[in-house]
Amino acid sequence: MALFDIKYYSTVLNTQVDLRVYMPTPENDPVCKDVPYYDRSKRFQVLYLLHGNTGDCTVWTRYTNIERYARDRHLAVVCASVGNTFYVNTTYGAKYLTFMTEELPTFIGRMFPISEKREDTFIIGTSMGGFGAYRIALEQPERFSAVASLSGTLDMISMAKMYNNDETGAFDNIFKREDLRPGSQHDLMALINKHIQEGRQLPKFYQCCGTEDSMYGMYTSFRDRFKELGLDFTYDEDPGVHNWVYWDSVIEKVLDWLPLANGLVEG
Repeated sequence: MALFDIKYYSTVLNTQVDLRVYMPTPENDPVCKDVPYYDRSKRFQVLYLLHGNTGDCTVWTRYTNIERYARDRHLAVVCASVGNTFYVNTTYGAKYLTFMTEELPTFIGRMFPISEKREDTFIIGTSMGGFGAYRIALEQPERFSAVASLSGTLDMISMAKMYNNDETGAFDNIFKREDLRPGSQHDLMALINKHIQEGRQLPKFYQCCGTEDSMYGMYTSFRDRFKELGLDFTYDEDPGVHNWVYWDSVIEKVLDWLPLANGLVEG
């Protein structure tokens, strides 16, 4: 795998942003034999991999074996640092949802040999990034064929109630209170129902969590509501808490759930 640490100016965010990108390259390994890495007519499937609160674009490499897992599956991986923004267009700050759905995919598509087809594009996140993955996929369901949330804070309506007594005001700097009411733009269930009514094609969904996680009840409540919709939805749980020990233990299983070609695809 080739690892690219990138810093570039984002016109959407009006600042420099940090990316970490992994691209499959020839290896001294039988699994990589005869793979046409440099065939200009071929492309790599791509995974946008999101960090959680207090993380950045390096955490997946530092705390998991994602680079090796992606190499074995000939999968390109893109990680971006977004701070503690929940991947949304913030109240008093930058437009991270616009960055993730519009500018970043365009930049990556121009710089690297990745497929831009829906069936070859996936997004996964953990914790805050688990919400971000679902929110981004629901903003552009025509871009992503599969989305997974690992211990994701998916029910932002309930999360807003937890932050009512937050004296720092950090949550209010990210979300407008009217955007955290039932039926508002960050109510994932409302977005899904809206897309269903409009007949839009939705990605396949995956949700998992540790059974000892302090937010386990929130995860299962969202799971039960989600199952009622009859969508392509997979739920899994294992012993674990809200940390990298759990996420490292499940990420390879989540990758195996993705509709991967395990090789290059047609450009």
